[in-house]
Amino acid sequence: MTHRRPRVRLVVPTTGGRLTYLEQCLASIGRQDELAEVVIVGPAAPSPALRELVRSHPCRYAAESGRGLSNAVNQGWTDADTDYLGWLGDDDLLTVGSLSAAVGELERTPSAAMVYGRVGVIDSSGNDLYTMRPGRLAPWLLPYGVNFVWQPGSLYRRAAVRQVGMLDPSLRYTMDFDLHLRLREYGRLRYLPRPLACYRSHPDTLTATNPEPYGERRRVMNRHLGPVAGALQACWWPAAKYAGRALGALQFHIGRHATARDQPTS
Repeated sequence: MTHRRPRVRLVVPTTGGRLTYLEQCLASIGRQDELAEVVIVGPAAPSPALRELVRSHPCRYAAESGRGLSNAVNQGWTDADTDYLGWLGDDDLLTVGSLSAAVGELERTPSAAMVYGRVGVIDSSGNDLYTMRPGRLAPWLLPYGVNFVWQPGSLYRRAAVRQVGMLDPSLRYTMDFDLHLRLREYGRLRYLPRPLACYRSHPDTLTATNPEPYGERRRVMNRHLGPVAGALQACWWPAAKYAGRALGALQFHIGRHATARDQPTS
């Protein structure tokens, strides 16, 4: 059911260089049965092609006033009066019905600061690779750097974000990890066991271009760990990092097997 007043604001940051992906991203939002305000935050001087793409979708364009992804998302969230907030990379997609499912879960659970779900991983051509299934224990693993709560499949309660603060502009790669840890201290992180989004894996993603995958994450962890766990981090971190890799590999193999099993045969 579509509501007259959007309950969700989605920010889509873009550099304007991936228009085919951006078109698919906006189309996936347009197919939702839950109406969303969409704010695209991009270059101060958008190309004619980007301007035309924005005009062809029900969204608002805002010229970025700062530098970096965190600043772009914060800019798009700042004047929101919707109940819920989210952001989507210009190369990612929402699954059909995901917004209404996420909103419904948040409305059924007033104590929840956010909802997160499964995330399908697709390649640059949109082919299914596997599905990340974080499970209900994922929030308990977060403080130890094992991050299965993926941002594309997350939706936040605006009141909770305003309470804990928005994204940290000093972070380039782990701003979502930091936000989720802060929201975990404020309220529940509610798991919805269904695919909510698709993450596109390709060589130009922030994850792929991160030269030091664990450096920034450990700095964020130090902000949130208690004094005992923080002091002993050098002892338990190698085991936590190995466990995270092992669990991620298990997710990959299970998901890839399920994806292959579900493919139609000729």
